[in-house]
Amino acid sequence: MSTMTDNKIITAGESLNNLELEGALLLELLEGVSSHAGRDKSLPTLNAVEVEGGGGLLVARATDRYRLIEGGARALEGSLDKALISLDDTKHIIALAKAHKGHRVALNRLGDSLTVSSLGDSLTVTLRDGIFFPTEELFTKSEGEPSPITGVAFNPAFMADYAKIAGKGAGIKLYFTGEGKPIRVRITSDTINWRALLMPMRYTD
Repeated sequence: MSTMTDNKIITAGESLNNLELEGALLLELLEGVSSHAGRDKSLPTLNAVEVEGGGGLLVARATDRYRLIEGGARALEGSLDKALISLDDTKHIIALAKAHKGHRVALNRLGDSLTVSSLGDSLTVTLRDGIFFPTEELFTKSEGEPSPITGVAFNPAFMADYAKIAGKGAGIKLYFTGEGKPIRVRITSDTINWRALLMPMRYTD
């Protein structure tokens, strides 16, 4: 069974998803999340950003195995099934969002294609196959009461990324729940609901 929508055939098992949000929010969300995506293209699930929308939010997440970030931006309307976008394609979407910061941007999914458009300017990307990391499970495992630790080591460049995401003058808080456990990172923002995890590095005195 198939149906016709905008001169495209939708076969059984495919669905058309539509979501709209402000271009400035999409830009801030994707710029922040993409900083945590893996750079190794031989690992396609890591070298990507996952997005999904519903309940008034567009949620995006990425991980490079050393850190994990998730952000939620207020959507104007619609919903979107989970979609895994390559990092290169994410950068192209960021460029489109940057050009339309003051306008509404629409995300339309048809099968394994995602079209991002605003005011007649559009970009269509092919989504990646694969299953993203169990984000909620990782965040749940990191929960717990704050616990003192004797010391911690991490890549200082990661802190620079958090500072860029938060913006000038915004706060970043780190929560420790035990030796060797993921560090919970709280990024303060008036526009995006952020949550992040950072894995500590092994070190010797």
